[in-house]
Amino acid sequence: MDPPPGERYYKLNQNNIATGRIPTLEFRQHSATTSPEKVLNWVRFCVNFCSNSIRLRAPLALKEGRSVEQELDFLFQFVIEDRYLASFYRARKSELPSRKRPVDVIACCGGCAGGVACSGSH
Repeated sequence: MDPPPGERYYKLNQNNIATGRIPTLEFRQHSATTSPEKVLNWVRFCVNFCSNSIRLRAPLALKEGRSVEQELDFLFQFVIEDRYLASFYRARKSELPSRKRPVDVIACCGGCAGGVACSGSH
């Protein structure tokens, strides 16, 4: 899902590149952790995302109506290109609580709970 133009508080902030202001991406996804495995896999994900985005041809846009699972498969198959990371994040996804739980139990705000944008009001 792409954020509206000018919005910055998304898991992957592409606003600087889109506006031509400065050539940077901001990764805002990962939560605090003391797990070396989680940290190393997140760094590996970010490095693969950036280096493969430079090296590879741009993938076709996703078709409307794709499930989150299909989008995740697409991301790992055509952008990240790392079977180990795909397996790791699929396992992590199955460990996380469902988005159907109350917002205050799993997220700081409705935007975070819906995977859209943090309201930044906390």
